[in-house]
Amino acid sequence: MILKEFEFDKSPKNITYFDNEPLKLNNEFIFFLNKSKFRKELTRLQNLIKSYIKTPLIVSGIRDTYLKKQYTEKYLIVLFTTSENVKEINAIIEAHSDIELSPGCVFLETNSEYLLLLTRNMEGLILGVNIMELILKQILEDYLNQKKFDEYITIRPFKLIDC
Repeated sequence: MILKEFEFDKSPKNITYFDNEPLKLNNEFIFFLNKSKFRKELTRLQNLIKSYIKTPLIVSGIRDTYLKKQYTEKYLIVLFTTSENVKEINAIIEAHSDIELSPGCVFLETNSEYLLLLTRNMEGLILGVNIMELILKQILEDYLNQKKFDEYITIRPFKLIDC
């Protein structure tokens, strides 16, 4: 059973849920980021996941060979995915390059391959990490409550924009 909707303290500006294949988390998932200056912001997410599943997740930089410089200059990026999927980061970002984000705003998307956070500045990044933390906590609590430990932890696909 998959969590159908998330609860927020303050409703996001726009959230759309999809009934496509969910994101199935496994021990190959890593938080990838494009700028080391905000690596410490992801520690909360690492600790949250570790507190539920007792396994720490790695945070790693996105290799310069994987990501075009123009995208690094335009966005702060967090991609929660596998080492294989991160190689497609240029195609992932290009598919979202038409999204207009004002400073302080955040775009979050989950599909069957990744959870993506895009923003333009630290204010948006902190907001995005807060939202990711809220969503992951609800998913992990739901997973533990269901006690179906032989199944994957899953995240329903969605797109979210907030400021």
